[in-house]
Amino acid sequence: MTPIGILADSGQPIADVTRILRSVLIDAHRDHDALRGTWPGLGTVELREGTVPMSPAGQVELNEHAGQLLSQHGWSRLVYVTDLPLSAGDQPVLSQRAADHEAALLCLPALGAWRVRRRLRRELGELVEGGEQQTRVLHHPGLTLRMVLGMIRSNGPGRLLPVLSSALAAMVATGGFGIFYGSIWQLAEELTWGRLLLISVFAVVAFTAWLIVHNRLWQRRHTQESRWRENVDNLATIGTIGLTALILHAAVWLVLLLASVVVIPRAYLEGELERDVGMLTYCSIAWLSASLGAMAGALGSNFDRDVEIRSATYNLREHERRRQSWAGRQL
Repeated sequence: MTPIGILADSGQPIADVTRILRSVLIDAHRDHDALRGTWPGLGTVELREGTVPMSPAGQVELNEHAGQLLSQHGWSRLVYVTDLPLSAGDQPVLSQRAADHEAALLCLPALGAWRVRRRLRRELGELVEGGEQQTRVLHHPGLTLRMVLGMIRSNGPGRLLPVLSSALAAMVATGGFGIFYGSIWQLAEELTWGRLLLISVFAVVAFTAWLIVHNRLWQRRHTQESRWRENVDNLATIGTIGLTALILHAAVWLVLLLASVVVIPRAYLEGELERDVGMLTYCSIAWLSASLGAMAGALGSNFDRDVEIRSATYNLREHERRRQSWAGRQL
């Protein structure tokens, strides 16, 4: 029986689809570089990792390449799962059928950031069965936010951490000074938790803004088909970089908390502050020191390569689209 093919981008799409198919398919097994099995009521399904080329304008050319993929792999139908965000006017695209072939694509970011696999299983099942709707868009205004969150999930904020090694070193080194200076202890003890939180927010926002501006991650006007899409891209960039900054801030705070406990004897700290201290005092000192370090981390990021930062900020397909757009503006 001719199998139904599912092609998924590397990264989040192939991971999500693999997990779903392993729970759905009967007798699922690896056959060379493909996952094969029987989808109850539909027949044999084959999953492969791969991609469909995009046009210079950043549109997936499914109709142009579907015939070749179907013939190459011997599939009766093709479903392509991509983490490239797609839109039609001012609305997110969830799925789209090829005009001339038994093929359709499914846009993973349109499924959001929570309960993604449940939604993906439902949408994937409908596309594998074969639907008649050519393009399916999300109409509810709140679903724009769902797409932004889905883009952040596909980008994977944690992927950026290894690239920001210079920024992390600057954050730890600068924050470490706060562990050794009594004036920082006094200030941290006097600050309320609300003010400490406000300082952290300011530091994270400054770090996020610097990374975006310095590495030219902001989507300027007339780089997309609509201003709405440009805003969506920029919100996803802010969310991705912002979450990375929060993770870095939390990691530095934990390091400095451990350092403060090891370096500052409790009796000496009580003598300097002229009061009894506890773990909360050490936490506030480390918190303020980490916030100071976050501000220095923005400058430290200058020593990290901007090309690597841009490539690590976005998933592979979105980075490819932006690279093509950037190259087009340079011509």
